[in-house]
Amino acid sequence: MPQVAPDSLRAALDSVFRSPRYDWRPDDAAVAAVVRWWRSLIAWIGGLRDASPLLYRALIVLLVVALAAVLAHALWVLVRTVRGAAETSDGGVPAEPATRRDAAWYVGSADALAAEGRYAEALQRAFVALALGLDARGLVQYQPSRTPAEVAREARLADADRERLRSLVRTLYACAFGGAPCGPDEYRAWRAQAVGDWRAAGR
Repeated sequence: MPQVAPDSLRAALDSVFRSPRYDWRPDDAAVAAVVRWWRSLIAWIGGLRDASPLLYRALIVLLVVALAAVLAHALWVLVRTVRGAAETSDGGVPAEPATRRDAAWYVGSADALAAEGRYAEALQRAFVALALGLDARGLVQYQPSRTPAEVAREARLADADRERLRSLVRTLYACAFGGAPCGPDEYRAWRAQAVGDWRAAGR
């Protein structure tokens, strides 16, 4: 009896068992439906590319924008989650909201620092109170990132009051950073000069 080469026998068996009747995997109608739908979609997109290139490009742009929106939303949710976790206290309870720091708060803080003999720091707090008060009247647009000199330069004040604000800033810089004498008399004089009416430019 002639011998059959092992490779030929293996090839014959593979061809037989590859036929559909030997596929013993259970049929999944849902998976098959999804596969058919996906193939139909790919075929439709391919046909659209050939039939209407302009519409095909518009569809691709729309899909890219939708994908970018999904990714941006996912990033936003991630950032909010991380921030929320960072802002909670050790017990998992959200931290108490910070005290509202308006002009009155800064005035009280400045007076408290002055009572402790920390007059240079008190002047800095007092200036923030002044800037917030001017901002409330629409005379300046105060932002914590701005220096006192910038606030004075951008203030919408009448000439005399603009010069008064600049004088206050010069005194503040001299006491806080220039080593000028700064005691209770200087603090009271600065506060007295800061109070009162401030007139807008053109009045």
